[in-house]
Amino acid sequence: MHAITRTLRHRLFSTQRVALAVRHQSTYKQPATGVNPAYDEALEVIRAYSEQKAHEATLAHTELQKAQDAGADSSTLRALKKAWFDLRVESRINDGEVLWNARNGRFDLTEPVYEHLKQNEWQGRPLEILMQRLLQMFVLPDMLDPRFVGTPESQLNLQLARGVVEPGSVVDPSSAKERPGIELMTFHDEPRLHTIVMVDLDEPYEAEQTFREQFHWIVSNVSASKMQNTADLDKGTELLAYVPPHPAHGTPMHRYVVAVLEQPEDGQQRLDSAQVSRDMSMRDFVTEHSLRVVGLSFFRAEWNESVDDVYRDVLKQAAPRYGPITMPPKNVGPDGRMKYAYENR
Repeated sequence: MHAITRTLRHRLFSTQRVALAVRHQSTYKQPATGVNPAYDEALEVIRAYSEQKAHEATLAHTELQKAQDAGADSSTLRALKKAWFDLRVESRINDGEVLWNARNGRFDLTEPVYEHLKQNEWQGRPLEILMQRLLQMFVLPDMLDPRFVGTPESQLNLQLARGVVEPGSVVDPSSAKERPGIELMTFHDEPRLHTIVMVDLDEPYEAEQTFREQFHWIVSNVSASKMQNTADLDKGTELLAYVPPHPAHGTPMHRYVVAVLEQPEDGQQRLDSAQVSRDMSMRDFVTEHSLRVVGLSFFRAEWNESVDDVYRDVLKQAAPRYGPITMPPKNVGPDGRMKYAYENR
């Protein structure tokens, strides 16, 4: 039975989609009984197993409450909570209505089984695609050491003017004229504070004839939890005002990375002020403020005519032009006049 249900769940969650993690009214219709004896017997086996696990979950919850009342240490409480959580999941994991709701993107995250399924969905194909693109397009290690980042635990969705951005996709710079909307699917109960950063990894650095990071936006103290996954950016603390992407004419494709960084003390410590600049290092910023990467996404963009508007209206400067250095012909002198043949020898 377990092998069958595992296969079914794999098929249900093999495709990527954005699902709302809120409570929904289910429209599931229970298949008719009394038609197929084998089906009826299978339902009875599932029902008996679910009741057993629900009873065990009740006992585990009682034990957890007793430990809380006795002032048990945090590691003991975490272990007891995980035992209760796992039993609650097992008590409903084979429920046809649960699987149908999850397949249709209806996740009630007040229920452990839906949290479990939603987390499994994120850790499947969507996370695989994200990590593949972060590494193939050298976002990691250009921005941060992959060993420091590890595997992002939260699903970050970016909303630009033209819709949700697939990680690594190419967008028109004008679609990011306004700051992106942030949806962060986390899997912890309590609200935690985060710092959201947007950085361009490919800003030209003429002094050293190379490229460097340029910060476009920093906002701290943004709260998120499993029941609050749409970031209310207006309630955060803006440390660096948003500047739209402006990939200069003649430069290669720019990578614009949005990182969600959990603040210290499991997201309970505020970050109300910080010394920041447009050209600082992401590595230094994360280290200095003890921030932890929990969500990543990025998009790419290159110059078009809308970029010149950003330079003129936002940056208040002339739009730069880059390209190969044009060498003057050998038969033209410094005054621009043709040289005689003997002068070219």
